[in-house]
Amino acid sequence: MDEVDRKILAILKKDGKMPFVEIADSIGMTEGAVRIRIGKLVKDKVIKKFTIETTEEIKSIVFVNTSSSIPTTEVAKRIRELHVEDVYEVSGDYDIICLVKAADIHETNRIVENIRKIKGVLQTNTCMVLK
Repeated sequence: MDEVDRKILAILKKDGKMPFVEIADSIGMTEGAVRIRIGKLVKDKVIKKFTIETTEEIKSIVFVNTSSSIPTTEVAKRIRELHVEDVYEVSGDYDIICLVKAADIHETNRIVENIRKIKGVLQTNTCMVLK
């Protein structure tokens, strides 16, 4: 791998769908030469895969049980401070239901962990929205 390959990789890291013609123009090569080099980088496993990142969110419903020693309204207020989508105080098996939108499973987990840390939260149960 030489300096030209490194330039091509740097460009592809910034914009993985940039056309070969534009890459070629930016580094002063022909489109054919860029195509051959990228093909070699793939063959040599320098480029493992071309991927895309989406802005699609993971949606979850978090059911929360609270302690009777702290008003449910106070717990709900603290949950709202975590920037969850919606917070509802409800009757039934749970005291609060939260709608959470997150970029990925790790962010969802972080939000749920932060809900669990709130004083007055006894238990959570999280359901991922599938469709």
